[in-house]
Amino acid sequence: MLSGLAFVEGRGAGHPADFRFSRGAFRDDEIFDSARATPGRYIAEIGRRLLSRFPDAEWLAIANPLLPLPSGLLANWIAAPPGQAEIATDPHGFPVFYVLPRRVWAESERFLMLLSVQDAGLDADLLAAVLAEPVARRGLPLERLGPAPARGTNGWLNGDGRLIGLKLQAELALKTIRARPDWRGLPFAVFEPMHAGDVLFMAMASTLVTETPFTRHIVCSSYADIPEACGSKMETLPLRLPWITRHGSASAEEVRRIGSPWLAADGSVAEGVYFEKALARLGPAAEQNFIVFARILRLYYVSVFHLVDQARFALGESLNAFSDTLHGRANPAEGRCAVPAEPLKVLFHLNGGWTLKTYPLEKMRRLIHSLRGVGVEVSVIDRPDLVADGAVSVVSESSAALRGLIEKHHIFVGVDSFPHHFSRLRMGWPTIGLFGNTQPTNSDAAYGADYQTSDRTLACNRCGAHHHCPLNGEPDCANYMAPERVAGDILAMAQRIYGYSA
Repeated sequence: MLSGLAFVEGRGAGHPADFRFSRGAFRDDEIFDSARATPGRYIAEIGRRLLSRFPDAEWLAIANPLLPLPSGLLANWIAAPPGQAEIATDPHGFPVFYVLPRRVWAESERFLMLLSVQDAGLDADLLAAVLAEPVARRGLPLERLGPAPARGTNGWLNGDGRLIGLKLQAELALKTIRARPDWRGLPFAVFEPMHAGDVLFMAMASTLVTETPFTRHIVCSSYADIPEACGSKMETLPLRLPWITRHGSASAEEVRRIGSPWLAADGSVAEGVYFEKALARLGPAAEQNFIVFARILRLYYVSVFHLVDQARFALGESLNAFSDTLHGRANPAEGRCAVPAEPLKVLFHLNGGWTLKTYPLEKMRRLIHSLRGVGVEVSVIDRPDLVADGAVSVVSESSAALRGLIEKHHIFVGVDSFPHHFSRLRMGWPTIGLFGNTQPTNSDAAYGADYQTSDRTLACNRCGAHHHCPLNGEPDCANYMAPERVAGDILAMAQRIYGYSA
């Protein structure tokens, strides 16, 4: 739940408003659901909604988005129009709600994204600097709220301590403001450095937003070519650190490269710790930008919205209608293979970021045999193990190399990973998406003659598992379509786009 009160001068008590995270609709009481948006971004969005409903409001009281508080509770705690900006807290300084003047939204809304939403003293100092006036702290008659849970009721994630990233960004912002008289003119940089698909989605989002305070994007140097290849409008700030393991334990090599203090209890790298090390590695750049931690802060797959749109919201854009979304309009790019359709050439990418996101080996072998049997040439990215089955294994070491490979093939077929997204969203190439245990709507594309997915859409999707099916214990995801059906989808698309006939 998200809530707030709007105070109009001379009208007594605040006007309440309660919102919920949208599950696909765009009703007046629903706000777009983005896993990449900071709680401070939601404070900004609630303020926008309140001011659209009550344009004469002078003060807004907004509940901490980490807490599912209804507006009725806020009304009990703040019954009269406020006289100054303040933060209400529990006995240990955890922010419960924020009271801010409307001028914040006219002059300084972008700074709300930097709030820690965990340390009222820190947030009060930050807001006081932005407002150039004191911000009071008021204790509420509450028991201590306690530490943030591993996962909140509305999906906020803290199992690996990632919410420390919000506090670190607020501390850094306050340090910068105190050190630099020119701070109001400093650029905003979004911290979404890994993995390749995440970088692509943020880069693509920058090309679609109409207004955003962000002009820079912090990216692991290994992926620094991706934003430019995607036409990003943001300058790339390279982060010279290795990307972190997606799931499961880090390998011995990663431990050597990264160092054991970086690892969480399960052997993975903690998001909050990684952010802390990244700020240190950025050096002077960390104090020359206001850096917003936009890693996954909620369960992205709970949202039914595309990850590009989730990134757009994080960058500051309100999405208030289906026509605003990626699924609500045609893909702007369109590409076609220039060579003759005989023989048909198909490029595959089969390796996902975890076991259950990789297309099963035996199914792929059958698929290659089916396609080769009707004269189709099959290439597979980084899979020399499939050469004996009749495929050509090709190497893609950069976005430019990937583009070159795609352009030599009539159709691209790939799992939910960077090459798939680059092929369709950036190049507009005829593409078929292979989805297993991830949800297509988060990372597919607008459907049409030159784009579709091939999946069984089982009720267990999305299961959230990574290494073994939670139903049968097998390492392969049963949601992947049978190879004969995938072959049929490929041939049907080839006929539609190129007039090919097997």
